[in-house]
Amino acid sequence: MVIAGRSPDALNSAVDSLKSAGAQVAGVVADMTDKADIQRAVTFTRDTFDMPDIVVSNVHIGQGGGDGEGTFDTLTDEDYLAAFNDFTLSVIRLTREVVPAMKAKRWGRLINIGSCAAREPPRALEHLLHNVARAPVVLLNKTLANELGAFGITVNTIGTGWIATEAVEKFARDLNIGEDNMVRWVQENIGIPVGRFGKPREEGALIAFLASEYGGFLTGNWIPFDGGEHRSAW
Repeated sequence: MVIAGRSPDALNSAVDSLKSAGAQVAGVVADMTDKADIQRAVTFTRDTFDMPDIVVSNVHIGQGGGDGEGTFDTLTDEDYLAAFNDFTLSVIRLTREVVPAMKAKRWGRLINIGSCAAREPPRALEHLLHNVARAPVVLLNKTLANELGAFGITVNTIGTGWIATEAVEKFARDLNIGEDNMVRWVQENIGIPVGRFGKPREEGALIAFLASEYGGFLTGNWIPFDGGEHRSAW
């Protein structure tokens, strides 16, 4: 297993944690919104283990894209271009690098950690860039599922809701509402039927299923993982 990330400290911590649990894992410092870094990360994976046949993609706004917040009146063309580069083109570029080997093996798993905002943008948040730039990945993966299914490759998008991560803690600090009040703020402004945030290991369990042999008949889907926040029946 290879983990790629921008922060050396966070990367090393994750690698050490997995190694202590008995995993064979290596880390590579890379910005997975950057084409050259994507290619370098895949090359590192090939040289360290082999070409990957399970790929989980998860990016945030890159180094030059700010925090992704804003409204239609405040965002510029450059903001939109940066967001599409980070959220959409990053998945396209990574897929180009790994799919040929998956096709040759006739087996593969492509899993994108997206956002529930791609289908139902929350009114309480000024996340226009996240909303419009994540949605194309859902359509991309649906189309890829049509093209790659015959090769034994599944492609799915997870519509992530509110998960108790460091990013959510930072969001609470930025809003000046305090981490202890974050769940209450979300309940009052957005509403989660289960009444709590998700746990990272709960989403990890979903990813593990999608990556397994048992997930071989599930492809082309946008899977909401949001405690019931998504309101549409389909």
